[in-house]
Amino acid sequence: MWQKDCDGFTEINLCFTNVKLLPDQKQSDLLFIILARTCGSNLRGPSGIITSPNYPVQYEDNAHCVWVITTTDPEKVLIIYVSANDFAIYPTYRLTGSSVPDLIVSMSNQMWLHLQSDDSIGSPGFKAVYQEIEKGGCGDPGIPSYGKRTGSSFLHGDTLTFECQAAFELVGERTITCQQNNQWSGNKPISCFFNFTTPSGIILSPNYPEEYGNNMNCVWLIISEPGSRIHLIFNDFDVEPQFDYLTVKDDGISDLPPLGTFSGNEVPSQLASSGHIVRLEFQSDHSTTGRGFNITYTSKKLCFYFMASLKMKLSFFIIMKNRTCFYL
Repeated sequence: MWQKDCDGFTEINLCFTNVKLLPDQKQSDLLFIILARTCGSNLRGPSGIITSPNYPVQYEDNAHCVWVITTTDPEKVLIIYVSANDFAIYPTYRLTGSSVPDLIVSMSNQMWLHLQSDDSIGSPGFKAVYQEIEKGGCGDPGIPSYGKRTGSSFLHGDTLTFECQAAFELVGERTITCQQNNQWSGNKPISCFFNFTTPSGIILSPNYPEEYGNNMNCVWLIISEPGSRIHLIFNDFDVEPQFDYLTVKDDGISDLPPLGTFSGNEVPSQLASSGHIVRLEFQSDHSTTGRGFNITYTSKKLCFYFMASLKMKLSFFIIMKNRTCFYL
């Protein structure tokens, strides 16, 4: 195989040998030429950020990108945090889809990252943060929002235990152990979430109105009486554009798209759910933070009445003013 750079593309020639030729074929008939968009670079520690081409805009078709990261200290290894789509970390990991993997720690002082795309559906790609750490460990998995951790060492054989503040529930493994392959024995806890069950209330981002922290993954559930709807009013909103975001979903209704995904500092408009449960998911990355958000919610019971006259409608409206009613 040989290759030649051509204005941002690479011409890759593949020559196959030990192939039986037909009588009217020549060896040159087995030469294939492929054009691929190339990118990537050689990087050195102690830390840095890698993004796919055009991130967070869709990467190009037929992309072939390779990044090689080498530590500045040969006695250290690399830890990488990545949100991924169609992404591979050699020699042992292949990441695809939109899920965010746990920490990945190299076994040596060098790591290869390879992005390969085809000519069909694209996506925003990935953002990866890398950092040098000492050998013989699995890296700091962090502490869940509204949670706490017992244990502060991340070397082989060390165990960490997680729990949440009162009234919150843990999402993820309660206990994880650092293994000899530099990976934790289970998925790190991603968040402590809280269920709001009162008819109205206020949801605040962690530490509001001060800046929230990095690497946040928070979940709030608003659960109202069956047959009701939930209304959200955004009083304040300020998160890092593009990289930190809040998603609002109709929980329990899987075939519906999210009510909205919000980023930046523009205050969103009011939202109303289709059902009686709303799920809010907030995620921040490893860099810039913001003030966060302040959201007021109220729940209103749906009701249906058959009315004989306008006078009856008005009287029932006064009685049922805290409900969203439909008159037939």
